[in-house]
Amino acid sequence: MNLLWVVAVATALGADAFSLALAIGLAGIRKSMMVRLVLLVAVFHVFMPLSGMMLGQALGSILGQFASLAGAFVLIVLGGRMLYKIYWPAKQSLPFGEARQAFFAGNITNQSSLEGYGIYLLAVSVSLDALSVGISLGTIRADIFMTVLIMGMIAGLMTGIGLVLGRVMGTRLGDRAELFGGLALLLIGIKLLF
Repeated sequence: MNLLWVVAVATALGADAFSLALAIGLAGIRKSMMVRLVLLVAVFHVFMPLSGMMLGQALGSILGQFASLAGAFVLIVLGGRMLYKIYWPAKQSLPFGEARQAFFAGNITNQSSLEGYGIYLLAVSVSLDALSVGISLGTIRADIFMTVLIMGMIAGLMTGIGLVLGRVMGTRLGDRAELFGGLALLLIGIKLLF
């Protein structure tokens, strides 16, 4: 897998982190928390695909050619799922009683989801796709060191850009980033099939 494809996959994976960072930036976040979030997302975007690639290489040596086909299908499914989330988003709601209680208790803050373990859960949640993609890339024997380093750097960079743009522009760019990411994963998966 050449450098251009690795960058395309890394950018597609960073789309989730970018979209989330736009929303967090819009809500407001301290600079120290911005730095922590960027670093955590970058680190998880290194370790998740690294784990996946090691597992994918092991599967690739056991399953042979079938493993690379399975890896291509995983990329296609992940890309399709990202596109599905854009066009048919899940409705999210909070029961009125809980919302009223939180509002009157003053428990609603911009930073509440990033305190304690929340920041780690956020970083893991935007990095889970990287584990699956890592398995796919491992089945086709991509260069591990270069791939995970690029994925971590791009995810961290996209998270930082998203946080800053969120303060300035809002979440309008988030859907476009996820659309690009979904299409990129889908096309790369299709290319790997042929």
